[in-house]
This record gives sequence, structure tokens and C-alpha cells, in this order.
Amino acid sequence: MPRVLLALLGLVLASGRALSAPVVAPHVQVELVAERASIQPGHDAGVGLRFALEPGWHVYWRNPGDSGEAPSVAWTLPPGFSAGPIEWPSPERIPLGPLTNFGYEGVALLPVTLRVPADLPNVATVDVHAKATWLVCNRDECIPGSAPLSLRLPVGGAAPGPTDATPLFEATRARLPTAVPSGWQLSADASPEAITLVARGVAGGLDPRPLFFPFAREAIEHAEPQQVTLTQDGFRLDLTPWSGTRSPLQAIAGVLTVGGHAYTIDVAVGNAGLALMPFVLAFVGGLLLNLMPCVFPVLALKALGLVGLAGEAQREVRVHGIVYALGVLVSFWALAGVLLGVRAGGAQLGWGFQLQSPVVIALLATLFFWVALTLLDVSPVGASLMGFGNRLAAGGGYRASFFTGVLATVVATPCTAPFMGTALGYALVQPPAVALGVFTSLGLGLALPYVAITLVPAIGARLPRPGAWTETLKHALAFPLLATVVWLVWVVSLQAGPPGVLAVLSAILLVGLGMWIAGRRTGGRSRLVAGAAAAGALGILATIVPTAMVPSAGGALAWEPYSAERVGEHLRAGRPVFVDFTAAWCVTCQVNERLALATPAVTAKMKAMGVVPMRADWTRPDPDIARALQRFGRDGVPLYVLYTGREKDPPRILPQILTTETVLTELDQLEGRSPT
Repeated sequence: MPRVLLALLGLVLASGRALSAPVVAPHVQVELVAERASIQPGHDAGVGLRFALEPGWHVYWRNPGDSGEAPSVAWTLPPGFSAGPIEWPSPERIPLGPLTNFGYEGVALLPVTLRVPADLPNVATVDVHAKATWLVCNRDECIPGSAPLSLRLPVGGAAPGPTDATPLFEATRARLPTAVPSGWQLSADASPEAITLVARGVAGGLDPRPLFFPFAREAIEHAEPQQVTLTQDGFRLDLTPWSGTRSPLQAIAGVLTVGGHAYTIDVAVGNAGLALMPFVLAFVGGLLLNLMPCVFPVLALKALGLVGLAGEAQREVRVHGIVYALGVLVSFWALAGVLLGVRAGGAQLGWGFQLQSPVVIALLATLFFWVALTLLDVSPVGASLMGFGNRLAAGGGYRASFFTGVLATVVATPCTAPFMGTALGYALVQPPAVALGVFTSLGLGLALPYVAITLVPAIGARLPRPGAWTETLKHALAFPLLATVVWLVWVVSLQAGPPGVLAVLSAILLVGLGMWIAGRRTGGRSRLVAGAAAAGALGILATIVPTAMVPSAGGALAWEPYSAERVGEHLRAGRPVFVDFTAAWCVTCQVNERLALATPAVTAKMKAMGVVPMRADWTRPDPDIARALQRFGRDGVPLYVLYTGREKDPPRILPQILTTETVLTELDQLEGRSPT
């Protein structure tokens, strides 16, 4: 009997057939197949992943569309062999209610090129192994699958003959996208409302009508109709941009099917005005940042600086304005460099990342306490704005203006002004030159009001002259800084707990002691004691070690900690979800929470409608939250996302500045749903 089996095996191998072991899974049969009956040393071979699907079921293309996941394969190959990527044939549009997926039904083949080494040993066969994963779906359910697959390939020197799968390979290769014909001219235009692709020089019929399948999942609304308009020498295809972001597309990349043929396209968007849009949004966002509550502490320094400049020559005033702007820009460039560098290394950081460190928060609290005592004349050390600048870096008075710009940038990062979120989210996925341009626009917007006052003589002439009232103003402006210290200590309590609060308050105590000593006596000994107190304060701050974050409370709603998995569970159960991307150091977030989210009207509405409130607390670094922000085209908080409770509906993004009426209006869009 063994000899009979060996003989039969020899006959099979001699016949030149590739042998595979198919796997039968729910609603699909999966196997590895070969294009030819044998392989030859030094010649590429075609293999592929074959799906035989039950009627009504499908697998997905490389971009699955509104839902789903593309198949993948991990190879285990003999020495010297290598496998190329999956070659994706043009897909079908598979509508499922309000959703549209891209994929394959019936029998589908995903070809792969197998590179065979020229020095293949003298063997009769080689075995190829792979682990395939897939998701098979119908209108009502999806079933993930995975299985080890194997394929035995005979090695032959003659021209290999066909296999049973050869016709399928030929049909599939006819559907693989190719380069567009040389006579075609493609151009594209895009805006937040529409995407237009124009093809000229198209010869031949357009039946079936042209369709576009984007490579990026977040480029267009997949379910929206693709409107085709015939032109004299081609056609125009109108598409709907993806609603999850307002960042303009830089290119339209994907597969375009025309007249039954598929073509790979990558067309740059030619609207110069849209290319400038991120820079305009960043500039306007920086300008509005001056009105945000997080910048308020620095207004004291800026106000005193302007009053002090009122008596100086116009040239001196202008130089101070330029130096202040330079301090802002250098700080923004430094932030951009850190963000881009860390992201290039694979880590997730976003706007305001430095305030996720309790040590940085504690240093800012101590610094603002020191400045407040200076304004209150507790110590003659740095008794004016210029003295404050001189204490930061020994030298001329222009350094005060420079470091005021630095401080304005540092304390501005807890806030995200309108238009900033889109601009920053766009910047950090662009090349470094573009990202630096966006950050520069943001800095110019922040610096503009102060610079305008110093550069325009008509405005500067209206500044009040220094006088006795200046002293009262200086003392009064110390209290906003002390209020900021209270807020920063509260943030430390959320990040590092009671030990962190003890450390920062001890450091503040030592700073106060040192300034009091320096204010009562002069001479080397008192300055030495003051310096020792400052050094002790820094030493205490260095001991702060981040501990488990205490989730922020807020309102009468039972906020659930954010996780993408939990969002999916709630949606599958038909429950609407409201996600609050927030942080304790984000002043805008805290204001929105108290003035909108924690109001009785919003609380009652959410409870009545069964809305699940989720809080994505980014007070301390969280890579899951960072990735979620990135998926929405954002790079900082606040961000407010409302899911309707229907898996097929895209999430709704609320404005960054909330009111009770805004939230209630968005919730009213869900009317007709019964509370769960």
C-alpha cells in the first residue's frame, strides 16, 4: 500500500499540477492557487488567494469603504523566495442601506507575484505557506476568519502548463488597474463641499459609467452618488468629500474605472486658493487665540509693556513689537520641531503636549507666582516688566518683550481657538516645510494685535501715558496671575495627585521666601539665601512623578471613560454616544463643560434620549486618544463627537466653542429615537 500511494503521488507530480489545501469557513472557501502548473528557477510565478463566496456575501477591497476590513496574508516561504504585495483588481460598489462598501462577490482572486530564486536547489517541489485573514459580510452580519494555507508547487524546466485556476488569473489580471492612456489629461479641484475630477482626451465609450474608488478611506463619502457629466472630449465626475474632516485634499488618488477598464490615478488638486486655506485658518485661529481665556494671564504683562512703551521713541516701540513677535514665532517653531520629530519616531503628541507633564505645569505655576509677587513689589528683583525680562536672561530690555512672546505661546497651548483644530491636524500630516508654514501663520496671528499697536503710530499715540495710576494697575494685574496659579495647581492634582500638589506648593513657598529675603536686605548673603531657596524650589519640582490620573468629574452625567471598543459596542446596541475629548489643562474645554455640557437642559436631554456620555481625558498622554483625534483630522482638544446610534451614520463633529443651544440643536437631530 505505501508503494501504491507513492506511485500515485509520483504520477500527480509528473503531471505538473500544483497542489493546495482549501479551507472551508463560514460562507466562504479560501485557498492558495497557482497560475501555472510548475515554477522555473529565476522566473516569477503567479499565486493568489482565492475566495469562493456564498450568494449575498462579500469580502473587501484594499479600501473597504464605509465599513469592513481588507483581507491580508502573511507568507512563510522557502529560502530565497519572496512575495510581492497583493495586486487588487478593481472592486464593485456594494450598497448596504445608507452605507456603501467596496469589495468582491462570487469568486474572487487576489494575485501575488512570487519571486523564485535563480539558484533554486535541485528539488522536485517546494511548499509555500501563508496565514490569511479576512472578513466576510452580508447585509446583516460580518464574520472574521483566518486560517493557515499551503500550496505545493512542482519545479520544472519546461514551459509550465495551465492549471484549473489559470482562467481566473487571466480574468482577474484584465481587471487590474493600469496607467491612464497617454492621450488623457486629468485635472482635479476640491473644496470642503465638492470634489471634481475632469478627464479630457478620452476616446471610446463610457459604458459602464465612470466610477472612482479612493485609496484613502477618509477621502470621499462612499455612499454618495458619483455624478457623471459628459463633455466634448471626456467627462466630469463630481464627488462628495468625506464629512469627517475639513482639511482640503492635496491629491485625488485611487482607481478610476472607465468603459470597463481600470486605471490608477494620482491627480494633484490644482486650486491654489484651497492650498492656502490651512495657512489662512491657522492665522485666523492664532488671532482668535488672543481672546481665549488661557492667554489672559499674559495680558497683564502685555498691558504693562504697552504702558511702559508709551513714553518711548517710535523706533523703540517698533523694535519691541518686532522682538515680541520673534519670541512668539521662535516658540511656535520649537513646538513644531518637537511635534514633528516625535511623530516621525512613531509617538503620538498633539497641541498642548507639554502641559501633559505635571513638572511643566508646576514650573509654570511657580513662574507665575514669582511674576505676581514681582508685580506686587514684594521684591525689588524684577520690579518692572523690563526687570522681569532681564531676570530671564541677562542683557538688554528687549529680552523682556521676547520672553513675553515666549510666555504667551506657552500659556496659549491649553486653548484651541476656532479654526485651529483643522489647521493643526492638517499641518502634522504634511511635509515639514508645510507644517512649519502653518505654525508660522498661527504665531503671526497670535502676535498681530500687539505688533499692530507698536507699529502703527496712530494706535500707539492713543496709549495712556505712564503715571501714578500705573502702579495701581500693576498691582491689580497680579491677581489674574495668582488665579492662574490656583488653576495650574488644580491641574497638577489631577495629574500627580496629592504628592504633586504638596511638591508644587512647597516650591511656591520657597520662591516666596526667597523673594521676601531679597526684598528686605541687599548684599551677597541675602542673595545667596534667595538663590538657595530658588534652587530648592526647582529640586522639589523635579521630584514630581506622574501618578494615575484622576478622571475629571463634571455635571450630573455619568461619564464613561473613552475607548473605541466601547463606542463600537454601544453603536451595535443602537445607543447614541457623545464623546468629549478634553483635558484638565484645556481652559476652553473646562469653560465648555461648565457653560454647556453640565447645564441642566443638556444633562436632562442626554438622559432622556439615552445618549451615552464618554469622556476622552487627554490630561496625560494617551496614545489611543491621540490616534482617535488623528482619525478626525485633529491634533488637540477640545473635540466633540456625536454618534447617532446607527452604525451606518457618520459621526457628527460639533463646534469647538459650545453653547447649551448648540448641543441641544445637535441632540434634536436625533429626535424620533426612543430612549434606551
